[in-house]
Amino acid sequence: MVKNKISFFIDKKDIVKKCTNDNIINITGMIGSGKTTLSNKYKNNNNYIVISLDCLYRGQDKENINEETIKINQILKEKYPTQDNEKYFKNYYQEIINYIYNYDKPIIFILEGQQIYRFLKLNDIKGQLIVKRTCIIKCWKRSIIRHIKKKKIDLNKNLITKKQYYYNIYYWIKRRTKQLRYYKQLNKFLSNL
Repeated sequence: MVKNKISFFIDKKDIVKKCTNDNIINITGMIGSGKTTLSNKYKNNNNYIVISLDCLYRGQDKENINEETIKINQILKEKYPTQDNEKYFKNYYQEIINYIYNYDKPIIFILEGQQIYRFLKLNDIKGQLIVKRTCIIKCWKRSIIRHIKKKKIDLNKNLITKKQYYYNIYYWIKRRTKQLRYYKQLNKFLSNL
């Protein structure tokens, strides 16, 4: 359906779809679309546990890591010694779902990451799905600005040199520009909703 597609220049309303009756909310969208901002609204509420999928396995996004993510990471590292999101993400997701099913408290889990639309099909997803449809240009700009701010902190703390700072910025602009192609996968995913 053409109407669901994300746009280059205009934000569109998030799509919310109930996939199953599980107490899980899946938030997905392009890099920089506002997934973390949305999931952060649930962070300080004791009825929710947020799992940033960027924290899985590689330990990226360290500011969003929590006790449950650490436990899930241990399970994944034991079962999948070689990390490969494209090959194993569906399995990773199922391990997370198993962890949630065995959790001993009535909690709603928030799973947040672009991996959901990139590596899963709609019938793989448990619970509710929220797709952020922020325009592509805004996603690109936000992701670059976020990275520049992080590297500026490193520069101010003398953890990196100016040369490293500028090289890193150049590298991330180039990388994020290449990652814009992921919008095609998101539009394909959206066409199946």
